Amino acid sequence: MPEPLGDVTSSLNVDKERSTSSEGAVPETWLKFRGMTCTPAPQIDRKLPLPKLGWADQGQVWSLMCRKDRIYPRCPNYLAKHPSLQARMRAILLDWLTEVCEVFNFHRESYYLATDYIDRYLASTDDVPKQQLQLIGITCLFISAKIEEIYPRNLSEFAYVTDGACLENEILEKELVILKKLNWDLSPITSNAWLSTYIQLAHDITQPDATDGTEEDDDHGFVFPRYSPLTFVQVARLLDLCTIEISSLSFTSSMVAATALCHIMTPELATSVSGYSLEDLKECYDWMAAFAITVHEMGPVHLKSFSKVAQDDMHNIQTHSVDLETLERAQVRLSQMRSSSSRKSPEVSEVPVAMLTPPKTDEKTRMVMEYSG
Repeated sequence: MPEPLGDVTSSLNVDKERSTSSEGAVPETWLKFRGMTCTPAPQIDRKLPLPKLGWADQGQVWSLMCRKDRIYPRCPNYLAKHPSLQARMRAILLDWLTEVCEVFNFHRESYYLATDYIDRYLASTDDVPKQQLQLIGITCLFISAKIEEIYPRNLSEFAYVTDGACLENEILEKELVILKKLNWDLSPITSNAWLSTYIQLAHDITQPDATDGTEEDDDHGFVFPRYSPLTFVQVARLLDLCTIEISSLSFTSSMVAATALCHIMTPELATSVSGYSLEDLKECYDWMAAFAITVHEMGPVHLKSFSKVAQDDMHNIQTHSVDLETLERAQVRLSQMRSSSSRKSPEVSEVPVAMLTPPKTDEKTRMVMEYSG
């Protein structure tokens, strides 16, 4: 019997055992109701990189983070259950969602949560028609925005950006379907969240004199970011590119974020802040090399400005920093690297399909002006 996901939102429930109910039976408690079918990934022993925290036990915090990383499923082969869907369609969907997030000034975490919901929903269903894919995507973003954003957009705005492809009542109906299919388990630790933690730790390692080591610093070290926003968006660009490639699901969220840090910064720093060893990251590192080279060829990244977004929060806004053309270059390079090596890597689909319906350029400009007001 697979280990239930359970209530992973509280460290008090990390070690609490929960039994599953028989098929069709009503669970006795809310805790038993939440998450009953997730298969955990293999556990890798990781060193504790967190410093002493004044607001929680660092061991408990790290244990909860690693546990979530194991029990939220990531399945790179779920498209085998959907004959009408292809990996390229997923890439197009996520590329479009990054455009929508930038127009709405949504945070990166909203986008990454939506991506997790999309993948887990499709992994738990069968034979979804391609006409439903955009509805699933915009609904998952609608759900994640209500969780992550302080001021989520109105339902009508989500329907509007689909250019009439998805109606408001369709989004509401699909929302309930998705929530039930996900067992209301909506709190994974995304690769974006892992990256924020890693870079915060990396700053403390590389610049130990930035703080005086007082108790106040320990209390607020993970509440108020101390890292460079430019460094963050530089690594996040590689993370964005890897995320729209479905083979990234072969690795855990924490591993993808740690490997991105390896390529942009240094392997030594990445292993120090992630608790992984170089051997743990080797397979992911080799796979990501093609994507890292492609990102390096794009040149330095620039921090975008957004009206009515605080200066210290702009790096957290999801931007359309990579596109499908960038992904195609990375895929070609990955194929070339595979052909000249005996390493086995996850499959990459290069089948072209029709585009979704992103906001038109003039509409997007008008929307930015309207919504920033």
